[in-house]
Amino acid sequence: MSERTMRAARFHGGSTGLRLETVPWPVPGPDDVVVRVAACGICGSDVHFLEGMPVPAPLPVTLGHEPAGLVETLGTNVSGWKVGDRVAIHLGTGCGACATCRGGSPSACRTQRSPGLHIDGAFAEAIRVPATCLVRVPDGVSLAAAALATDCVTSPYHALACRGKLEPGERVVVIGVGGLGAMAVRLARVLGADSVVAVDVSPVALERASKVGADACVRIAPGEDPALELQIRTQGGADLAIECVGRPETVSLGVRALRPGGRLVVVGVGMQPPRIDLPQALFCVGELAVAGSFASHVEDLARVLALEAEGRLDIEASISHRLPLERVAEGLEMLRTKTGDPQRIVVEMDV
Repeated sequence: MSERTMRAARFHGGSTGLRLETVPWPVPGPDDVVVRVAACGICGSDVHFLEGMPVPAPLPVTLGHEPAGLVETLGTNVSGWKVGDRVAIHLGTGCGACATCRGGSPSACRTQRSPGLHIDGAFAEAIRVPATCLVRVPDGVSLAAAALATDCVTSPYHALACRGKLEPGERVVVIGVGGLGAMAVRLARVLGADSVVAVDVSPVALERASKVGADACVRIAPGEDPALELQIRTQGGADLAIECVGRPETVSLGVRALRPGGRLVVVGVGMQPPRIDLPQALFCVGELAVAGSFASHVEDLARVLALEAEGRLDIEASISHRLPLERVAEGLEMLRTKTGDPQRIVVEMDV
């Protein structure tokens, strides 16, 4: 009997980049499931890997960490799921036993193994993951929307609700309103923010942010520092700022946009040290707080999917491009160069 195979977009690193290859169909371990992939979002992190950011996994590896699909095969120890269940795949869970997990930060667990980062991901026809990563997709939510929810939506939700502890009536600044930041604007309104100010270099991105709930938009022009304008527009400083760019200067801007006692949550992933650009005395006297935020918790994904099912998010509307698996490299280049003004790009498979 010939071995069952599938297509997968494999990253080899360096100049070799991404190649569509034929690989063995995954087989579940005792605690795993195999999910037939229906959709997988293309994320900025995938682009960063192609640009040289180290991949945690040994190469080659199948990229893609925003998947949803249908359960196909169950490991012998797996219960509570059946073949055909519609599922979104969370980025990964911690060990549950270390001090980091017990302290409420499983996404920062050093033993976490995430699809598309540490193990083979979902730019493929099927993926094997631990059953603990599965979240049920509610009726009425498309698998494409569920795929984007796994990272693009849950990451800003986690930053706002869990790390930033957003309270109803607070004033929020979102710096960088691409795909992730625009969703942060939308979520801030859903979570009860009194006002949201969007900041970006792109007029197109700011226009989109206005449509999803931004009360004001501030464009960063070359050589200009909008910190004072942000202080004015938030009537003395933001209660909470969310940085979705990953650059030292935008972290600095986020800090300087805060009111005394305000919080900055850094979501953007960059390789340079973050910058505060305030005298330490002012930072301390103002009791400012800066926190990092990475990915989300499984509970965050379940909550986001519930919000989508209630019609409060409309993730589907954020999808600007849908591509087949054989065009995944094209989609990555589109996102890297911003060709065609991509907002969210989804790779879709026939299931």
